[in-house]
Amino acid sequence: MWLFDFFKSQTKDIIRWENPSAWDLIFKWPQELDEIKNNSSLIVDPGLAAIFVHNWKIEAVQKESGKWSLETDNTPFISTLLNVMSGFETHDKAQVYFIKTSKIANQKWGTPNHITYIDPVYNFPVELRAFGNFTFQVKDTENFWVNYVANQSSVLTDDVRMLITDRIVWNIASIFAKKKITYNEIDAHTLDISKDLLEETKAEFEKLWFELSDFRIEDINFTEETEEMIKKITSKSADVSAINKTAGIDKEAMKNYSDLEKLEIMWDAAKNTWTSGDMMWAGVGMAMWMNMAKDMTSSNTENKEEKIDLEKELTQLKDLLEKKLITKKEYEEKKKEILEKA
Repeated sequence: MWLFDFFKSQTKDIIRWENPSAWDLIFKWPQELDEIKNNSSLIVDPGLAAIFVHNWKIEAVQKESGKWSLETDNTPFISTLLNVMSGFETHDKAQVYFIKTSKIANQKWGTPNHITYIDPVYNFPVELRAFGNFTFQVKDTENFWVNYVANQSSVLTDDVRMLITDRIVWNIASIFAKKKITYNEIDAHTLDISKDLLEETKAEFEKLWFELSDFRIEDINFTEETEEMIKKITSKSADVSAINKTAGIDKEAMKNYSDLEKLEIMWDAAKNTWTSGDMMWAGVGMAMWMNMAKDMTSSNTENKEEKIDLEKELTQLKDLLEKKLITKKEYEEKKKEILEKA
């Protein structure tokens, strides 16, 4: 055969993708196949597949890793390669492409613009950006090469990453809206969102001959407008919580606290006007302080006297019961009446 006569006059070639970089997904072996030398070998490393293309048509695919001699081995890939090459004409084009079939990990993704959905609890538009990483793998080697590579000499993993990211962004906005997660519970649901997105996009990526796996949301941040709204909600929620907590506070204690607050405000006013030289306002401030202190003292005295009278009535009532001058029922009714007046 003329092909092997040709090989004998040549030195050995190794058809192999050596040291593939992390950013390359497709590699075209740079030499034309009608120049392959005697006793050449095909080497397919783990995680790679070799594709034999003749006149822009796939003739054979070698997905199993290993080493084969073009002169002696009889695998389907080698046999097809030699059969085609034996009839080479000058206008024929034949190449070997290598493609990564292993999982391509730690591919970064992010939403270039914010996505928006309506908060289901507070009913305002939440605007956020999300970031993370994912792993993908080429699952259908032949269709990927025919429909995407199309005789390009190289394809970068970044090209595919951008293709996947475009579809992730559209789907993730839809998932946020459907799950109805309020803004302050998003962090607790990132794992659920990730799982839902993998399921939502599975069929879509199968059409692109990929499989997406290990999808992660690493960070979520809100736009300035959303942050402002969150601050308002937080502030109002704190006010409501504080008001609710005052429900159990003694009314007299609240009154005394309020009086002290007023006293402090007036005392500050007196001090401030004193520094400006206005003696009259200082005197007014002191007079108001003394009157208020008197009122508070009077109030406390009255409260104390009321407490003493209440104890006295209850003691007398208990004495009547012990002397059997009133019944137990009459005692309870009168006791309730006294306590209700307090």
